[in-house]
Amino acid sequence: MIHLPEIWAIMLGQLPRGRWIQIKKIYEIVKDYGNLDTEDFEPQSPTSNIPKWKRNTRNVLQYRKGMGQIRWNGNARYLLP
Repeated sequence: MIHLPEIWAIMLGQLPRGRWIQIKKIYEIVKDYGNLDTEDFEPQSPTSNIPKWKRNTRNVLQYRKGMGQIRWNGNARYLLP
């Protein structure tokens, strides 16, 4: 299973700087560059079909936003300064 620091490293290495990126594109990048396994594709909860790796990606974005390392426009777009 991919871990949060690995997701952050992918974001740092693959997201363009200074440009707003939709979360959908961030998901594509994490999926393309992450070494995702079967556990990553399991549902995030018994009542949700969203895969764990997407929840973990959102968790990284929320945490790094709080740390001031990434910005959010309030409408599913993020920016690495």
